[in-house]
Amino acid sequence: MIPPVFDKDASAWPVGTDSFFQPRRVAFWVLAALIVNGLFYTLHLFFMGVRVVPVTALLGLVVWGLYTLVFLQVFRTLDLLEQHPPEAFVLAFAWGGMGAVYFSAPANIAIQSLCAKLVSPEFVAVWGPAVAGPITEEFLKLAGVILLVLVARNQFQTYLSVLIVGAMTGLGFQVTENLIHTVNASMHFPLENQVAPVFINLLTRGLLSGLWSHAAYTTIASFGIAWFLLHPEKPRVVRIAVAFLCFALAWAMHFVWNSPFLEDLFDGGYGEMAVLLAVKGIPVVIAAGLFWRVAARENGTYLHALAAYFVPERELIRDDEWVRIGAPLQRYKVRREIGWTFGWRARRLKTRLQREQLRLIRKAGTYGRGAQTLRHEVAVRRLRAQLEPLIAVQP
Repeated sequence: MIPPVFDKDASAWPVGTDSFFQPRRVAFWVLAALIVNGLFYTLHLFFMGVRVVPVTALLGLVVWGLYTLVFLQVFRTLDLLEQHPPEAFVLAFAWGGMGAVYFSAPANIAIQSLCAKLVSPEFVAVWGPAVAGPITEEFLKLAGVILLVLVARNQFQTYLSVLIVGAMTGLGFQVTENLIHTVNASMHFPLENQVAPVFINLLTRGLLSGLWSHAAYTTIASFGIAWFLLHPEKPRVVRIAVAFLCFALAWAMHFVWNSPFLEDLFDGGYGEMAVLLAVKGIPVVIAAGLFWRVAARENGTYLHALAAYFVPERELIRDDEWVRIGAPLQRYKVRREIGWTFGWRARRLKTRLQREQLRLIRKAGTYGRGAQTLRHEVAVRRLRAQLEPLIAVQP
């Protein structure tokens, strides 16, 4: 979506954004109730694991917690977490890890039982995960994204603001599913070893599968929701069709991933498994990357419009900074080059400067310029004053 050109009239840009705490909206209570319900279910499973394989359960919690932090650091490095306040990401992650997981487990069992009756148990043993998983899991994860949109509709002004919530929802589902699978694997592990299952699952489900797993699928499906929201000028049937096609693409990729396709061409060794996972997963990464690219470009256009209208002062956002304001990779490249040339402190100051500029622009777009943005304006000027002496002359 390309934002229109705005005049200087005070009413030219709508000001005001909903909070994600909306006790007067039904969607908020539905989201909260289902997350709490899933929380009890997840804790019940986890504490069952603690009683049987305590080392695996606790070590798995630490390992998968650190795994989550790595993803969050990547999102933060690319400034994707500036799209929403922290509670949005907490709710998205909680829905994926608790709400969606709670409903998907019995739904998968029900679908596979139905297939066993209608087709055969042998069919379910081979194709059951491919048939059941994409249907229930992709639908339930996307339902959480839709609920979050209904809770705070005008928080979602760009494709990227929807996609990052979808990615966090998928990440929550992925991490919780991996933790549960790790504990279950330890219970059936052939050796009296509670540590090995944790690192085997980290290798197979985290490192070999992590880049093209649930976070990527939900990102792709969420693009359809974003397109539906941000193109109200299009006929409703077209918007629904685009949303359905994105969901169908995520479903198809999940189906192929869970299916036995190509498995006969590889043996059971870790090297062969890695090749198989890459062959299945690389198309998912490419598709998700293309959607992220489209969303990042649209987000850049939106931020440029906001900055031009609300923050015209060149001492706050210089021309070269304005050009890069909507390009996370370009901003990261500048930070990295400054770090290489002028040292870690200069890089850290540049990082903080860029983030304060983003917060200034977004807060100005929400509240207008004034008391709400003053501290960000002061921070930008202060950080620039600290940075410029460091980069004026190379040490």
